[in-house]
Amino acid sequence: MEERSKNIAQQQHRMPTFESLFKKYYPALCTFAYDFVNRHELAEEIVQDTFMKIWEKFDDLDIQVSEKAYLYRAVQNNCLNYIKQHKVRARYSDELLQQVESRISLFSMASTHSPVEKLEHAELEILAEKAIRKLPPQCQDVFRLSRFEQLSYPEISRHLGISVNTVKTQMTRALQRLRDELLPLLK
Repeated sequence: MEERSKNIAQQQHRMPTFESLFKKYYPALCTFAYDFVNRHELAEEIVQDTFMKIWEKFDDLDIQVSEKAYLYRAVQNNCLNYIKQHKVRARYSDELLQQVESRISLFSMASTHSPVEKLEHAELEILAEKAIRKLPPQCQDVFRLSRFEQLSYPEISRHLGISVNTVKTQMTRALQRLRDELLPLLK
């Protein structure tokens, strides 16, 4: 009983301190995190996660620098961890997408297939085409010109009258959306 009342007293003591830290730094930390991840919702999630971890260890923390420096470093570390994890996932997703493209290519090149293989190939092509049609128009155009017409980014840029950077951005978006759409179906 005495231990429980001690814990409640500690929580009541640390709550105002933690809350003031949160209110004071949360908006600026979200802006700081956004500079790393370029997505507002993700930046907020990382900052909230950082505060959650701090809350869990609040009584045991021994901060040797200013609270501001500590919070910024903690958010930076969480952002960098997210980026590392995201790169690993993206690399894995790229490999799976390449496998899909390879399967489609192999089916197209080979002359004799069993009826089951032909059906699987047809289903795969239908799923891929449906996913491509869900892309925004410019993403679709860039993707089709790159993957089906084998045009380079500068060629696509000239063909569509957009910058090479826009082509890169649209291709990145197209690949990400196709990964999100198709990968769950391949597992």
